[in-house]
Amino acid sequence: MKSKPIKIFKIFLFLGTLLSIVFFSSCSRKITLDEYVTKELEKNIRQDSLIYGVHFGMTGEEFQRYCTGMNQKKIFMPNPSGTNVRLEISNGFGTPVYLNFFPVLIGKSPIRKVNASLKYKKFSYYEEKHKIEILVNQAITYFEEGYGGNRFFSIPHENKLLKFMYVKIDGNRKILLKPTFEGQELEIEFEDLSNGKDSIKE
Repeated sequence: MKSKPIKIFKIFLFLGTLLSIVFFSSCSRKITLDEYVTKELEKNIRQDSLIYGVHFGMTGEEFQRYCTGMNQKKIFMPNPSGTNVRLEISNGFGTPVYLNFFPVLIGKSPIRKVNASLKYKKFSYYEEKHKIEILVNQAITYFEEGYGGNRFFSIPHENKLLKFMYVKIDGNRKILLKPTFEGQELEIEFEDLSNGKDSIKE
């Protein structure tokens, strides 16, 4: 027959192990996106830089004036439909890409959101090097090296047929990469979170 002290010792050992598992599980819990946004905003660091001199806080008039100047330098061009500004990027993607972008303009309010898309200049479904997965990885590297700061991390995609979207948050600036189902282009959202997450409605 086992003595009472040994039984008590085993009970305490079991409870100690159980508490340790619970403790380490809670410590290793993944932070939610909302918590991450809150943590970044609490730093009170502004990151307003966006695309080749375009930045949060510009008015629509300032944006138009700036783009006109960049167009005269042959850096910014209109896309074929005339609805977006087009920038050709030759380095960082293996083959040239088009970055199309335009801000969400609300009256005379400063720019707080810019919608963009990235696509290979000579995209072909038959080219292995033009796969959307490759474009996503190249875009992640391009933006991380260009902006510095935090790295991208994956979040569930809005489209259940696709796995992930990728987000990078530095202070008030959120960059969201959204692969498209068609696989031709990568949608990008630049958003100023300083007035709260997802506070901008189009």
